Amino acid sequence: PKEWNDPVSKNCYGQTEPVPGWSYPGSYPDQMAVLQAVVKSMSNPAYLLDITTLSQLRKDGHPSIYSGDLSPQQRANPQRSSDCSHWCLPGLPDTWNLLLYTALFF
Repeated sequence: PKEWNDPVSKNCYGQTEPVPGWSYPGSYPDQMAVLQAVVKSMSNPAYLLDITTLSQLRKDGHPSIYSGDLSPQQRANPQRSSDCSHWCLPGLPDTWNLLLYTALFF
């Protein structure tokens, strides 16, 4: 996708490297702006651990066709069957857990 600086790729299949650089070339999700406004307006604001940009930069963090839930026919056509909605373990979710642990105890 264009936000991954890869106009040829249609999904996460074959992606093995994070997005280069420190900022996500796509737009920041509108939902996050609403969430930040709500948190700021709370009389007892919650602590928001925003992992949006960190996660967006990890195009390599998806299971693609290796999730184990695909048939041989689906694996044979990775451009249509890649799972780009879930995150691989171990991987990015471990980073989320480390950040949460640090926020809770330090």
